[in-house]
Amino acid sequence: MIAAIILAAGLSSRTKGYNKLLLNYKGKKIIKHSMKSILSSKINHTVVVLGKNKEKIKKNIPKSKNIRFVYNSSYKQGMASSIIVGMNSLPKETKFFFISLADMPDIKSVHYNKMIAASKKNSKLPIVPFYKSQQANPVLFPIDFKKKLAILKGDGGAKKILKKTKITKIIFTSNAFVKDLDTLEDFNKKP
Repeated sequence: MIAAIILAAGLSSRTKGYNKLLLNYKGKKIIKHSMKSILSSKINHTVVVLGKNKEKIKKNIPKSKNIRFVYNSSYKQGMASSIIVGMNSLPKETKFFFISLADMPDIKSVHYNKMIAASKKNSKLPIVPFYKSQQANPVLFPIDFKKKLAILKGDGGAKKILKKTKITKIIFTSNAFVKDLDTLEDFNKKP
């Protein structure tokens, strides 16, 4: 089973009081773009980790038997706490899991599927996307990495662990993997 952990518990501290996942981008809320791509990919199960504005975000996610919502009561402590809550909620049958940021609306189902295909060739290593020479998200981890990731703290994510680990790199030509929508100005830029 391929699962995804969607990190949707952030504080959106740079969007002046607005939760960026609930802001419109290309005619839809950010969270709707992100979930559409995941639900139309070959991912079998999705764990959505909620924090700030949990009920509002949940209302904007399509209903599906393949989605489980979990609440991270420690979401103010940073991304690592959400990763751990998400990992603890993965189905037992999980062989690989994505750690995906909910604020990356231009990542498409074909991107996820390409990474899933790569995992079949090398089932022991994390599958890491790169845009040009820049390491990006989402990352697809073998289930064996749960223990390594369980020690994460703060807001840094898994980059430190990936630096010390052999990985499978996948080069993408789409800037969707590095596109940041962090401030209200980012949302107002022309595409």
